[in-house]
Amino acid sequence: MNDWINGIRRALVITAHADDCEFFCGGLVALLASRGVEITEVIATDNRRGSFELQPDELAYRSREIEAAAAARIIGKKHVEFLGYPDGFLDETPKNELRRVFMEWIRRVRPDCLISFDATGFSEMHPDHRIVATAALEAVSFAHLPLFHPEQISAGLNPHMTALKVWFARGTGESDTVVDISSTISTKIEALLAHESQMRLSMQEWRMMLATGGRFAQLINVMDPDDLRPAIDTVIRSWAASQAEGRPFKYGEGFRVEVVDDPFEPFAGLAG
Repeated sequence: MNDWINGIRRALVITAHADDCEFFCGGLVALLASRGVEITEVIATDNRRGSFELQPDELAYRSREIEAAAAARIIGKKHVEFLGYPDGFLDETPKNELRRVFMEWIRRVRPDCLISFDATGFSEMHPDHRIVATAALEAVSFAHLPLFHPEQISAGLNPHMTALKVWFARGTGESDTVVDISSTISTKIEALLAHESQMRLSMQEWRMMLATGGRFAQLINVMDPDDLRPAIDTVIRSWAASQAEGRPFKYGEGFRVEVVDDPFEPFAGLAG
C-alpha cells in the first residue's frame, strides 16, 4: 500500500499560507520526515490577514518567525521559505510570476516528490489556494524544459523532472489515494497547534459559523480560542478518521497521486 512513498529522498511542499501544509498534508509530511526525507516548504503569501485580533505586521512576523519555525521543527522540515506575496491577493500577481518562482524552487531543490494543492479540486473556495495550485502544476510540468527561464539555468539551476506529484484536496471525492497517517497524526496535531494565531482564527470562525447557522449552537463553547487543543484534536482526528473510512487503518489523508511514467502503463506490453 502506497509503495510510491518508498525511495523519496527530497520533497518540495508548495503552499499558500503558513498552516496549509500541516492542515492538508501534515501527516504525510511527518511520515516522510520520519523516514529521513529532506523536506522544503515554499509558502507563497505573507500571512498578514489571518487574524481577528493581531495587526498585519505582528501577524506576519509571528507566522513566519515563530509559528512556522516551531511547526517545522515538530514535523521535521529542513527549510521553510516565505515568498511574501500579499495574503488574499495572489490572483493579482502578474500572470506566470508564481510559476517562474516555483520553477526556480523546483530546480533548486530537485525534489523526487512535489506536494501541493490539486488544481482539479472542485471544492476549493480560497483564491490563494487556487492560484498556487495552478502555478505549481504548471511549474512542475515545465521545469525540465530548458527554454523556460534559461536565466535560471545560467545561474546554475538546471532543468529538473519530478517523479511524483502529490496533490491534496479537502475531500476524499477528489483523491485517488489515502495515506495511513495513524503513526503521525499526533505530530500533525502538535504542528497545527504551533500555528497558534491561525488556529485561534479557525476557532473564532467556527464559532461564528455555529452561531450563524444555529443548528449546533451547543458546540460554540467547545470551540474555545483560549483553549485550542481539545477542539483541534477532536476535529483533526474526526476528519482523518473519515478519510480512512473502510480502510484497514484508523487515520488517513487523501491525495491525488501522479507518477511521471503513468501514461506509459497501457504500453508496458511493448517491452516484450
